[in-house]
Amino acid sequence: GLPGAARLRPEFASRADARQVPIFTINYGFLVNSNMLKPEDAPKKWEDLLDPKWKGKILFDDPRTPGGGRVAFHQTTDKYGKEFHEKLKARGMATTTIHKRIQFARQFMHDAVDWKIIDENPFCKVKTQKSSVKVNEFVPCEVVDKLMKKANPVWQVILGLSRYGGLRTPSETLSLRWDDIDWEMNRMSIPEPKVEHHEGRGIRSCPIFPELRSILDEAFEIFGDKSEYVVAAPQYRAAANTAMGWKNANLRSEMTRLLRRAGVSGWPRLFHSMRASRQTELQREFPL
Repeated sequence: GLPGAARLRPEFASRADARQVPIFTINYGFLVNSNMLKPEDAPKKWEDLLDPKWKGKILFDDPRTPGGGRVAFHQTTDKYGKEFHEKLKARGMATTTIHKRIQFARQFMHDAVDWKIIDENPFCKVKTQKSSVKVNEFVPCEVVDKLMKKANPVWQVILGLSRYGGLRTPSETLSLRWDDIDWEMNRMSIPEPKVEHHEGRGIRSCPIFPELRSILDEAFEIFGDKSEYVVAAPQYRAAANTAMGWKNANLRSEMTRLLRRAGVSGWPRLFHSMRASRQTELQREFPL
């Protein structure tokens, strides 16, 4: 053996042989901008970086080039594949969301293997459950009219934007501002938080259909000088726009109570179906 090998620390001695012996170590960690973060709030270990509150706030060396970025990438991803999946489940994410995110991670790691950054894809054996096929149900205008009669002004706007405007609820419905509405042109510029990461997406222009115009006119009379947003419910935005993305918050529960008050039976995918119903009507009226 090598002279002095017996004096090596056990974790180094196990790596020594007749040809080589470890002579130094390199420690990796992360730096925190103390001007933006208090010490007690800073992440303490690598797993802490999985917390959604750090989304978009982490800088990392390009792992495709030799250096610290590649080593750190290799060491952290080599062992956290399954743990990452369990972390997503622990957040209470929907099955579909977990499946999509694991798919993205699997593809990302597949590319890392191709670039020879890591030897094995830690997500290749991580299994997820696909959701069943989702089917929307057409929601007639007569049903919406019954709900409108029992709804308060805020919920009348939510119903109108979802069913007659075709907006995604809650993300687009709660993101729409009065400034996004062009009353003279009878159009609205709808923010698209769900798809803004796609090239050419982020805002779409849409006509204000007659069924919706009267609802918006009445809402503006009530909330126009009180709220920046068309849906004057900041508590909904605070609950729905989370670090993990938009979620229904308590809108589904409120909708269920409204259905009961109106004596109306519910339907699958409450808000999705209303949006899809508008699309179905438009396709019938303006076939391609």
